[in-house]
Amino acid sequence: MPALLEHYPMSMEWSPSEHQQTCLQLLQDIYEVSTALGTHTYIWGGMVPDILRGEFLRDHHDVDGFTLDLLNVKAEMAARFATKGYVVTYSDEYDLLRIEKGEFHAALNRLDLDGDTAMWRHVGDQGTIYFPAAWLDTAPHVFCGVKAHISGAAFEYTIKTNVHLLNPEWKLRDKDRAAIGILSAELDRIGADKQEILSRISSYTPYWVEKGYPEYKNRIWAKVGTVG
Repeated sequence: MPALLEHYPMSMEWSPSEHQQTCLQLLQDIYEVSTALGTHTYIWGGMVPDILRGEFLRDHHDVDGFTLDLLNVKAEMAARFATKGYVVTYSDEYDLLRIEKGEFHAALNRLDLDGDTAMWRHVGDQGTIYFPAAWLDTAPHVFCGVKAHISGAAFEYTIKTNVHLLNPEWKLRDKDRAAIGILSAELDRIGADKQEILSRISSYTPYWVEKGYPEYKNRIWAKVGTVG
């Protein structure tokens, strides 16, 4: 069994599949490379409910994240991933670092901070999600023996229930609805005000204006009460 799982409490009758071990290795490499460069990469998307629950809820074939100050560390980050055996590519247009090994890949976007506001450049300079920096989990979670920073339940709930902030053409899938249920329960557990959360995130995405959606010319806010 890989060293990354040596300290995982195996009191339950659970043993990671080869697929899960590969996913865990990817998460560990992202955490280690980011930490070595003095930054954080926050995992967002499909892996977050699993990390919050502390168990694999379904199979994953990719990991999404955004990296604080990516523009300042992208060259060294790419080099370090390459030494770990990853195929690395970088998109200057979208400020996207992609790493791939075997059946798994990760896509890491740029994250900037402006005071108390986090700015996720999900389409480079052509698309930004604005949200409270306090939503980011400052302490890493330990998931099956691997450390990972995550975007936070508030961020994930808002994005999942307001997919128009990212993409006006996106349609919710069954796995998205399942994730919303898990995230909603997590917010209830910590006593978060969902109405207040939904009012604190917005999107400015000129990328979609060029695709025929003029409403994206200005910042769009999450609709209070939207449940996907």
